[in-house]
Amino acid sequence: MFIFPLYALNNKLNIMPGESQEEYSEMLRMDHMRYLNAPFCINVMSGGQSGDRGNIRFGGISGEKKFAAGRDTSGDSQNGNMIFPDEWGIKLHQHDYYEFMYVLEGSVEQQIESNTYLYKKGEGCFINRNTKHCELSGNDFFVVYLCLSKEYVGQILENVRKASGIVYRFLTANLEETSAYKKDYLHVFAEVESGIQNIHELLEQMAKELMEKAPGYLHIFHGLVERLFFELQNQEYHRILYITLASTVEEQLFEQIKSLVEENPGKYNRQELSSELNYSGDYLNRIVKKFTGYPIGRYCQKILLHKAKSLLIETNMSVADVIECMGFKNHSHFYGMFKDEFGILPGECKRVYGQKV
Repeated sequence: MFIFPLYALNNKLNIMPGESQEEYSEMLRMDHMRYLNAPFCINVMSGGQSGDRGNIRFGGISGEKKFAAGRDTSGDSQNGNMIFPDEWGIKLHQHDYYEFMYVLEGSVEQQIESNTYLYKKGEGCFINRNTKHCELSGNDFFVVYLCLSKEYVGQILENVRKASGIVYRFLTANLEETSAYKKDYLHVFAEVESGIQNIHELLEQMAKELMEKAPGYLHIFHGLVERLFFELQNQEYHRILYITLASTVEEQLFEQIKSLVEENPGKYNRQELSSELNYSGDYLNRIVKKFTGYPIGRYCQKILLHKAKSLLIETNMSVADVIECMGFKNHSHFYGMFKDEFGILPGECKRVYGQKV
């Protein structure tokens, strides 16, 4: 079980049913759901577990604040699911912070804008500040919410300027001035049980650091957030889709193609994308050409060349090492393509671009 119920046994944070809650309810959940007056916080929600079929429990900690609450859901069920009544205040809402929600046990049904999704164990979402959402129901669930303020996310991105991956791309896109009306989020899927366990352990360690506040805990917490992003982007453990709600079906499909190709440079071609996404190669080729101006083969090649360029600039790898790493079979062919793309030879890359990065 997660760290919050464990600590409840020591009266450090009370989210157990049947206990007096006034002493611990220092933070009103309804306000806390919308606004975050701290750089970060962790919330938990559970229900229907350990024989406690009729109660849902909330808990959270942020800086020096903590809150706890419980609700009786007796009679509010349908097909075995707890139905969250409107009068609880869990209505369609948006935050002034970013929220990563992850299901550790059971399942939770959530509405995101006009769509409804069932998140099962090992699934979750990373929602931006503009996207409206709410929980609708749950079944034997234990859910953790990591909440990060806009300012804190900005600090993370400032400290890891060269970090890559879909999570950082999502956060960067949503900090831009033009993102004021963006409605998008990441949909996270665990590929293996060990992926769930890794996330579980990281979230639990974050909670422990916030509870104990030992010297250096803020630095440790920050490192754990970055490690969490790394684990989510590790494709051995998780798969992530970048969903843009205002986009068309074709735009969402191109986003999937873009994520696959950028996260795995050199791995995909037209046939492999067709097999991965269950669409015909001709259709995918039209989609890519519509959004990039290039057919799939040329688009994948450009991504690969730009990755090679980054390695040449940012690492001490030799040209031969980069050619091998990127999977090019013919050195002369690589040199020719690189020159056509960037106007210089690979060996000149660090001299020309190195001081600009």
